[in-house]
Amino acid sequence: MQPWSQFYATIGPASAALLGLLFVAVSINASAALGPDEAASRRLTEQAFQNYLAVMMVALLALFPAISTRTFGAVTLLCAAGWSVWVVVRFGQTVAQRLEWGFWLHALRRHGASLAGFTILMVVALRMALNWGADYSWLAASMLVLLFSATTVSWELLGRIASRKPR
Repeated sequence: MQPWSQFYATIGPASAALLGLLFVAVSINASAALGPDEAASRRLTEQAFQNYLAVMMVALLALFPAISTRTFGAVTLLCAAGWSVWVVVRFGQTVAQRLEWGFWLHALRRHGASLAGFTILMVVALRMALNWGADYSWLAASMLVLLFSATTVSWELLGRIASRKPR
């Protein structure tokens, strides 16, 4: 992993900074993001936090001194598998809300990027855990997909918050 250390040393703090900004935005507008009538905003918040945390966790693991590829793969696979379940649950909750075709396409677009990022991450982690190869380029690609997905979802969340706030 040594050749990729600069990538992880950059993407980890970037994810942490964006996570912190999202935390502040949600904290300041907690009722608009997490209120009892804000199920959709709550799911957006969860998705963004989860993606940022996944990127941060993988970056921290990748920078852990002397971690074996197998251990890295196994820990990453376990975390990514758990997080992927929540992506599917959130998608199901979203589409159960409304049965309109356009709404489903929007929900699939929003949740699809997270699911794709976690799928790539799990495949790469499985290959590493089983010593079938270390696809560092694909691992980096999954981190970028999750980071961009979280940022897109965060932007949508901020738009929802702004539209509910009195002017």
